[in-house]
Amino acid sequence: MNKAQQKILEAVGILNNNRLRFSSFSKKHIFDVKKVSNEIKTPGFMCARQKGCLVLAESWFRERGLYVSWGTLGGTFLLGAGCFAALAVFFKEGLFNIPATLSAFAMAVIGFVTGYPLLFAAKSELKLQGLQYTIFNTDSKNVHFVSEVDFQPKTCRWDECTFCLAYSAGSIEGYYYELKGYLFSEDGSVRDSFSFDDYHYMTSNSDNARQAMIDDLSARFEYVRRFMEEGADSVEPVTGSLDLKPSLSEAAHRFQPRSKASEGKKFHIIYSIVRTVFLIPFSVQVVGHYFFCRYCRLPQWPQSVIDECGEEVFPRR
Repeated sequence: MNKAQQKILEAVGILNNNRLRFSSFSKKHIFDVKKVSNEIKTPGFMCARQKGCLVLAESWFRERGLYVSWGTLGGTFLLGAGCFAALAVFFKEGLFNIPATLSAFAMAVIGFVTGYPLLFAAKSELKLQGLQYTIFNTDSKNVHFVSEVDFQPKTCRWDECTFCLAYSAGSIEGYYYELKGYLFSEDGSVRDSFSFDDYHYMTSNSDNARQAMIDDLSARFEYVRRFMEEGADSVEPVTGSLDLKPSLSEAAHRFQPRSKASEGKKFHIIYSIVRTVFLIPFSVQVVGHYFFCRYCRLPQWPQSVIDECGEEVFPRR
């Protein structure tokens, strides 16, 4: 991947802007892995928990497929529109009309420049980024993760990593926050990073909403902390594993895990109307997630990691 392609992926969001940035917010919200917290909550999205291993998907997993769906549609439309406009000018004005030829060429270039980044993002989401998750092994005290920097599987020690709260969705203060792990170089710069568990979305930017976000993510990290520090028996057991061949209804539930019909008739009618209005964009992204799970690149772990954790721990099709 060259620098131009890297800039494209950063611009569209495939490469997280805060992957090598340790914000002042994160510095103020670093977790002490030795400090016990009274509040504990089961992680929002768990891939698996077995054989002393806790497997958590990256924070934006349930949104994956966005570029596969909308990127493919948008890129195809823009590229096709540019080519169609160029051909229309050629057929109408002829090949030897220089002004018309230049206009047609410009239209084709515009179609390519606007459409290519979206198509490249869709391909990169499937084949470059692929499936990202983190394995916490309480027996070995190792953390195996898929890097946000180069999307390769890596390993670090539990006490080697700095865990904290971080901005999500573009590395700026806003409404989305996540749990992150950072690895630092000797000079203090960020060497690598990864996210884990579902992100937290604040419905408002009030002090109460911000505190609720901090409490929620901190309680979910406490589950991970106790699992690693005190052993698997110290936290509530959870069954199930990540299915990489979901049905469309299962993909829809992942995309909107908190969507539930209300018992109140009036609210239920409003909810149904809103869902109908957003049916098409919602369905497009659900289909994208469906294809992402079935065809995305899976991380290739070293045999030593597979032997340490056991083959059944790793998400597979």
